[in-house]
Amino acid sequence: MMNRLIAGLLCLYLLSSCAALPDLSGYAQQTRELSAAVNKSYTQTETDVTQRYIKTNRRYIIDTLRNAWQPTQQALAAMAAYADALAKCTASNNDPKALNQLGTQLTRLATTARSFAPVQGRAASEIATLATFLIKQAQLAATRRKLGLLLDDSDVVIQRMAVLIQENLTDLQRVHRVVLEDNLDDLFVKYAKTARQYEERLKINESLMPEMLAIAEYKQAKLQARKANLLQEINIDRNPAQPASEEELVKRREADILQVYNANQEFLKNNESIYKEYTQGSAAINAQLVQSEMLHRNTVAALQVWAQTHASLKKIDAVGKSFSFAEFVTAVQNIQQIHQAYERPFNPSRR
Repeated sequence: MMNRLIAGLLCLYLLSSCAALPDLSGYAQQTRELSAAVNKSYTQTETDVTQRYIKTNRRYIIDTLRNAWQPTQQALAAMAAYADALAKCTASNNDPKALNQLGTQLTRLATTARSFAPVQGRAASEIATLATFLIKQAQLAATRRKLGLLLDDSDVVIQRMAVLIQENLTDLQRVHRVVLEDNLDDLFVKYAKTARQYEERLKINESLMPEMLAIAEYKQAKLQARKANLLQEINIDRNPAQPASEEELVKRREADILQVYNANQEFLKNNESIYKEYTQGSAAINAQLVQSEMLHRNTVAALQVWAQTHASLKKIDAVGKSFSFAEFVTAVQNIQQIHQAYERPFNPSRR
């Protein structure tokens, strides 16, 4: 009887001493959404690059871009799989099979670094050396039989992989910016001269309006005093070699103005569609540039939050059920909102 009581108390003690691990299903879900959002950023860039170069002798840039992105795409898939394995591991409370799967997915993530293309400021040899280190680190983590210890080792891999992906995104953003700026240059070369003339003629006609109104009032004015005041606003040529009455001078000035005004109006009418295409096209590309830069900043920030959140799990036994990833959720939502804005057709009236 005493032995049963002691065994029961011991069992109760062991159960109470094993704190429940936090629910990381939300972390896994947000990681999947982050992975999808980063891939979507690439798709948008590829679309713009393809439209730019598909019919030129620089279409090789499209293949170069796709080949360079493929390892990052694999890393993003492995990143999501790792987060899923992590959530399953905490749900099973350190089940050995779940731990083993977590180590496998971490090694899969580290292995993708082998294929990463050289990026700005980082040579291929440096990436190869880093990949070798990360694979060894992942394999070391996989030998751990307790989640806290595994995460302590695996976080090294997570932090370095997050930086690698960020560097690739920066290179991707650089390509996207060049393409959009080239599109803007094309538009400028094609339409800028006409657009500049359009704006100059529009400005001239606008500047003529006060004088035209003064002439119209002068022709209708009955009192000499009123006419004298209006003459100050009319740019008449009082050439002493050709004496004429004030009315005749005003009439000549009106004819000169109408000749210029009507010629400008004809030009404006004939070139209105070109001007609209130039101004709206320029505005749309500039909006794309702004959104592209914003998307890049927010995506890099989300990857940093993802890595920081993982770092906070290194001492997972002390985290408890109150683990929060609200900042991670917000970071992913920011990217998704920018994507939605990018996909909407540009409307100049919203500016």
